[in-house]
Order: sequence, then structure tokens, then C-alpha cells
Amino acid sequence: MSRTLIVPLPLPEHTLSLAHPAPERHTLVHLPAPRRLLRDISVHLGEAVVVPLALFYVFLVTVGMTGALVAALGWAYAAIVVRLLRRERPSALLVVGTLLATARVGVTALSGSAVVYFVQPALTTVLFGVALLLTVTLDRPLIQRLANEFCPLPEGVVRTPTLRRFFQRLSLLWAAVLLCNSAITLALLLTVPVTDSVPISAGASVPLFVLALVLSLQWFRRSLHRCGVRLAWGR
Repeated sequence: MSRTLIVPLPLPEHTLSLAHPAPERHTLVHLPAPRRLLRDISVHLGEAVVVPLALFYVFLVTVGMTGALVAALGWAYAAIVVRLLRRERPSALLVVGTLLATARVGVTALSGSAVVYFVQPALTTVLFGVALLLTVTLDRPLIQRLANEFCPLPEGVVRTPTLRRFFQRLSLLWAAVLLCNSAITLALLLTVPVTDSVPISAGASVPLFVLALVLSLQWFRRSLHRCGVRLAWGR
């Protein structure tokens, strides 16, 4: 993740108005290149969430329950070991995902049901959505802490009323998305065989997440513009 730089830019004199005085300077925030930012987010989510679920499903269909449990748990710990060997700090999402994977595999092994493995992430998503709602009014909402890992912004910018409203609105949006997605997943798992419900729920959730992501980016750009912040994307 590249460092965040702040460069003051003076506003042109002709943009000033006596009736509506504009700020004397803008803040130029340098962010990683869009491709790099997308890659970082994809890597974090892939290694912590997508790959373990995919491995469990593939090994469940081809090998069986035991192989699926070993593959999912082995990937979780292997990802952390690789990061440590590279002298990199594992992301918070990876650490939390590994802890949850350990508990998930243990509960699934005790129950002997593959449905239990996929139900647990859905329930965890419900809890995460509720956590987003509970932290909406806090000085630093949970979604802001997570966003800071991928897109760090200057503290002075984050604490402006406009950005505070943005993160509150973002918390409500993603809480609704996560709760809706969890409801769809749970309904399919309880009514359709696992081998069919998993790909169906995955396909149904993609449009919902894409729409929420596009809306989030639009809100983000508008909020920064209102704060007098200009983004400079790296190459």
C-alpha cells in the first residue's frame, strides 16, 4: 500500500466569491493506481474468504467431507505462514478469517454436515452486518476502519462532517447488502442441496455486491469533492 501524501493547492482567484467564500486551498490526496487497489482488495478477500469456500466445495464434491475440511483449514494457515515468511504483516481480514475458519471446521467436523460449514459464514455475515449498524453513530465506524486498510486518508479529511456522513451512509448500505445476501444464502441452504445451493447463491450475490460497490464509489467521490479533496491516482 502506497503512502498517503498531502499537497496543498491554491485555488484560482477567480473562483472566490464574497457571498460564498471558498476555502483557500484544496487537498490533493495520492492513492494507489486503481488496478493496484483492485488487486489488493481482491487478494485480501480472495485469500480470506473466497478461496477457502471454493476449496471446501471442490474437495467436498470430488473427495469428501474430510478432504474438504483439511483443504479449507490448510489454506487458511498456509496463507498466514507465507505472509510471515515474506516478512509481511497478515491483514486483519486474513487473521480474523483464519480464526473463523478454525471454528467453522471444528463445528462442521462435530456435526458431520456440509450444510453447517456454509451456514456458519452466512450467520457470521449477519453478525457483521449488525456490527456495521451498531457502529454507525460511533466516532470511527467499523467500515471506516476496514476501508483504511485499503484506502488510507488523512485524519483531518476523515474527521470532516461530510466524510463522517459518508461512512455512516456506507455502513447502512453495506449492512443492508450483507443482511440481504445472508437471507438469500440461508434460504437456499435450507431448501436446496448443498451442491446446488452454493453456486446459485454465489451467482445471485454478485449483482448485488457490484451495484453496492458502484454506489459506494460514487458517494466516495462526491463526498471528497465536497470536502475540497482531489484524488491523484498512481500509475
